[in-house]
Amino acid sequence: MLLRLQYVMVFLEMGKLSLDVYTLKLIAIINMGIHHTAMVLWDIFPLWVHISLNVLRGISFPIMAFLLVEGYRHSSSVKKYMLRLFIFALAAQFPYMLAFGFFQLNIIFTILLGLMILVLYDKLYVKDQKRGSFVVIFIIILIVSSPLIESAFFGPLLIFMYHVIKDEKSRKTFPLVLFGSIMVSAQIFIRIFTPLLATMDLSDLLAGMPGMVHNELLLLQYYFFPIGIFLVIPLLLAYNGQQGRRIKYLFYAFYPLHFAILAAIAYALGLIDLKIQTFW
Repeated sequence: MLLRLQYVMVFLEMGKLSLDVYTLKLIAIINMGIHHTAMVLWDIFPLWVHISLNVLRGISFPIMAFLLVEGYRHSSSVKKYMLRLFIFALAAQFPYMLAFGFFQLNIIFTILLGLMILVLYDKLYVKDQKRGSFVVIFIIILIVSSPLIESAFFGPLLIFMYHVIKDEKSRKTFPLVLFGSIMVSAQIFIRIFTPLLATMDLSDLLAGMPGMVHNELLLLQYYFFPIGIFLVIPLLLAYNGQQGRRIKYLFYAFYPLHFAILAAIAYALGLIDLKIQTFW
């Protein structure tokens, strides 16, 4: 209830609101922590809580993707930035797999991949004018990485659009409107043009996929994820370009640590057996 009230107040005051990097990062971290808690400890919370928290999932990554682009633009050493992401991605991978029970590269790998794409774009497409080569490499990267990383192709594409769109207002709104609209349209299309799927129990659609913590929860993220995406728009429009308090390693430390804690709690409660499966 307090969290919902907080968001209501934020949006009511959006005309006066001014958010810096610190505040945006804090919003993303809090949302991510709450959502992951519900996902890992899924059996403890009622369905309405999961529905609400899958909205939060749509808030966290778009903010982190935007801040990555901001960090890239102001970084004094992109190589050190990439190395730091890689180290923390590795550190988070095992706790991440323990918490969710299946193999997939965690979201820091998605962010790292997005950063690599930005470097390639500025080198090949902008500096060397090898536009065809970049497009081919970009498509190959998306096809190969999508089954392996969290957020699939959505993550790298969102990061890329945040970077290549130059108008400040447009880059804070258009990518989110586009992806949110695509996801909503996909759900409408499925319901209208695939009556067989529309009449099936949603949990049956993914019943054959091993390793998922909870099939219904996986489906919920696709239905309610777009709401969170749209809610990010006023937050980014309120971004003032300032750094605010410096918490350089807060996200990197929090990410693996909260997964390790959640995995330990879930194991103690008998919700997970610490067996890691794959999608294949």
